[in-house]
Amino acid sequence: MTHSHNDFYAPGSDMLLLSSDDVKFCVHRCILAAASPFFEHMFALPQPPDDPTNEERRPVIPVSEPSSTVHTLLRFVYPVPHPTTSSLDELSNILGVAVKYDFLGVISSLRKQLITPAYLRDDPVRVFAIASRYEFEHEAQVASQHTLSVNILDCPLSDDFRFITAHSYHRLLVLHKKRSKEAQALLKIPEDVKCLQCSGPYYGAFVPPKWWKEFERMAKVDLEIRPTTDVIFSMPFFARAAEASGCARCASSILDSHEFLSDLKRQIDELPATI
Repeated sequence: MTHSHNDFYAPGSDMLLLSSDDVKFCVHRCILAAASPFFEHMFALPQPPDDPTNEERRPVIPVSEPSSTVHTLLRFVYPVPHPTTSSLDELSNILGVAVKYDFLGVISSLRKQLITPAYLRDDPVRVFAIASRYEFEHEAQVASQHTLSVNILDCPLSDDFRFITAHSYHRLLVLHKKRSKEAQALLKIPEDVKCLQCSGPYYGAFVPPKWWKEFERMAKVDLEIRPTTDVIFSMPFFARAAEASGCARCASSILDSHEFLSDLKRQIDELPATI
């Protein structure tokens, strides 16, 4: 049984879209043609004669998408408030259909939604994959920076990865590897950073505080996985370094070294952070 979806009905609608689950959408050729070169070219072709069995007296175009997808797509196309996608699954689905039918305005709107803070925070690697799949360079660059805070080799693989090139994924791996190497190379301590109990000149050689040795060791491990300062400059991380040092005064030394540590963090943060 075929049902009609009335959200887009208006006197003057001159054709119907029929979804895969048999829901009809009353639409306007002029709006679809203005929004999509695909439909513009379709309507420019010679049209078949009217079907006398068609009670609607309007052309019916069947599409392979379900009504829920067609409905969301049309809300982007028509001059009504655009919907906000609720998940990357929904966004990826609608984006795929928008690309299929060449709805340029819909694609533009979804590109903006793709790099919203929530998506970048929750799944930056998938955002990167979606952007790379459709060759959205700006969005891929934005997402690549947010992937620095996660272990990209330990992320669940979404279907979107099946559609990106080896070149795209290689660019992301190179960013992580290069930034990790350069960040680790910056882990050097000046001789004026000391601990009153465990460091100082020994036989003319500078011996760094024990907390620094622990910090450097742990930081290199973390930077190998996540080449960013998010974790290694957090207070819990410094507390672990102080505790691992076994020195009662190293915690105070860390606090006294705040200028050095702030400058080190700044140097790492200023390293190239996008593909």
